[in-house]
Amino acid sequence: MPPDDRPPDAQGYGQGYAYFGMALNFTVAILLFGGLGWVVDGWLHTRPLVAVAGAFLGGFAGFMSIYYRVKRDTEKKP
Repeated sequence: MPPDDRPPDAQGYGQGYAYFGMALNFTVAILLFGGLGWVVDGWLHTRPLVAVAGAFLGGFAGFMSIYYRVKRDTEKKP
């Protein structure tokens, strides 16, 4: 990404949208994995078991996505 020459107060809006995108990514991961677990539960007739495990797996995947994104962004700064 090219360097941003805007003043710091103007850069905040773009950074805020990036953080909102990470939160949305986290939420979608939980819902997607939980939903897939719900479908598998319907197929295996084990209703809450795989859905709960899928939601936890989605939460972990979403958290790791945020962790690596923040780690990458902080390594770029001098």
